[in-house]
Formats: sequence, structure tokens, C-alpha cells
Amino acid sequence: MASPSPQSSPAPPSWGLARVRRNSDSSHSNRSTTRADTIPQTLWRLQVPLYITHASQPPNTPPFVTTVPRLSYLALLVPRLSVYFGGSLPCSSFHHEEVQLRNLPVGLLVDLYQPQLPWKLVVGDGPEWEIGDTFMNSAKEADFVRNGNAKQIMSLSKENTTALWNAVLDNDYVAFTKINYQLLSTSTPLKHVPVRIYIPSSPSKSPPAVGAESGAGSFKVIQALVPPLLPNRTQQTLGVALKTLLPALFPSSRDPVLANVILHGSPVPFKTPLEELMREAAYPDGWLCLIVVLL
Repeated sequence: MASPSPQSSPAPPSWGLARVRRNSDSSHSNRSTTRADTIPQTLWRLQVPLYITHASQPPNTPPFVTTVPRLSYLALLVPRLSVYFGGSLPCSSFHHEEVQLRNLPVGLLVDLYQPQLPWKLVVGDGPEWEIGDTFMNSAKEADFVRNGNAKQIMSLSKENTTALWNAVLDNDYVAFTKINYQLLSTSTPLKHVPVRIYIPSSPSKSPPAVGAESGAGSFKVIQALVPPLLPNRTQQTLGVALKTLLPALFPSSRDPVLANVILHGSPVPFKTPLEELMREAAYPDGWLCLIVVLL
């Protein structure tokens, strides 16, 4: 059984957010010129090439070769991997250089571990993931952070709740946008921006910090309530938020001095308004996931 060949992926986004607006009218489909993709459209098109081998098979066994969307999850490959490697071999955990990967979006894992592409992974036995439940729980948490309650997502019909997850399964940007618009269109102002900051750390002999994985390739996750506006009612920018949350790493709110942050494979200008960044570049579960990179 031959596995598909990996294909090239679009380049990571260039964060010209001020140029990207959501009010481009789809009724203008008869325009003579083709408008460039918006940032969300670009993100949904990004792919990651994978070479996957099985821990229990000989090294010369042909790998499973494929590409997956950056916004997808490795766990969604399990049914195909089980067929490819034979139904008797467990295919429930993924490892990168002997590090068991967490149940995070593929693009976020790539930003965390910075592998050479195609990404060589090893699948084997491990805890099984209820990825659909994991996604929905994360989306509910993001909704709570945005609004101070989870009424927006809890008020979705069963059909729309299913459609939200199916859009991720199918990598369907149009279907996802219809549901996500309902989640972000509220009658009250945004309370906080759902932000998670990942700080990779090298392995050490000391016990891991709270919120960090143990062993090689570990990282800490910083999560805090970040309002979209400052006390003076001006927009909260990425740089100001970073300086507030991690002043030792980000002494300047204007420019990266000691560290930078990566989002979807690209550094983000510190002047970017955080709310706008959330609306354009959050992962499908609603979270902005930033990776700290030391300079």
C-alpha cells in the first residue's frame, strides 16, 4: 500500500494585519482581478509534510508519507496509520526524537520543536486521545476567557457544534468561518484575549517547573487574562502584553531585544493589536498560541 507523497505548502503568513479586513464582500465574485488570500485563508491552506514510521517495525519498513494541515491534529491520522501498519500494531502516540508529543495542533508542534521537514515521526503505543472532546473543551475555555462565560459556544445548536468540529476534520475554512463568526459576534465588548505563551526549555536535572513537560523538549505554558484595551482605552498590542507578562524576556514593548515570538511559523510585529491578531490568527479552538524564541 503506497502512501501519498508530500506536497509543497504555502509560505507562512506575513503579518500585515492592518491590510486584512473581514468585510471583503463575497458577492463581488465577478470582479475581474483576484484578491490575495486573507491571513485566515492562508493559515488554513498551510500544510506540514510528514514521514511516519512505526516503533515496532524494522527500520527499512517504508514510512507512511503524507501532508497534514497545520491547523489539524496528529490524532486524526490514527485510523489511516492503523490500516497502513496493520491492525495489530498500536498507533496511538507520536514521538519526535524520543519526545512524546502532546495533543496540540500540528502547526503549534512544528513551531515548538522546529523539526526539519518533512517531519520524521515515530508512532507507537501510548494513551489514546479523544481529540474531538479535547478540541471542544479548549474552545469552551477560550469562549469563557473572551466573554467571562461560555454562553456563546454553549448556545450553539447541536448541528452547529458538530459543524464546528467537522470543519476542523475536513480543513474546511468556509464552514468554520460561519460558526466562528457566531462565536466572535457578541453584544458585549470583548473582555480578554485567549493567549497561551509557550516557552521551550532545554532538559535539566532539576524537577520540571509547574506547567512544563518533563524530559527533553520540555516547555512551560504561560496563560493569563489579557484585556484587549489598556487602562487609557488604547489597544493592547502584542509588545505591551509580552512586556507585562514576561518582562525579563521582553524588556521593550516596541522591539524584540532578548526574545521574539513565533505564530504560525512567522515572527509577529510587536505593534500588532492583540484583539486583531486573535480575530485573524487564533487556532480553530480560539487560542492565540505564541512560541518564545531566544535571540
